[in-house]
Amino acid sequence: MTTPLPQSARTPQPPPANVALGCKICAGRPAIRLHTVSVGAPAALPRADQAAAEHGGGAHVHQSLPDDLYVVVRADDRADDEAGQP
Repeated sequence: MTTPLPQSARTPQPPPANVALGCKICAGRPAIRLHTVSVGAPAALPRADQAAAEHGGGAHVHQSLPDDLYVVVRADDRADDEAGQP
């Protein structure tokens, strides 16, 4: 399963640029980028899925349409930890 990122994965953006609102796994949290695969590469999606499986820990694939990339991400749980601090 892939979820499109709302903006370019290549350009650092302030939050919520790294949030894929439609992703049920990220659940509105920012995502940490772990790996990328060019959409044009042979067997790109299976390669991205394999990379996500190798990273484990909730890693999954988003698609960055502006960059033509599959991006392996993991939800940033630090965002939850920081929200509860004064």
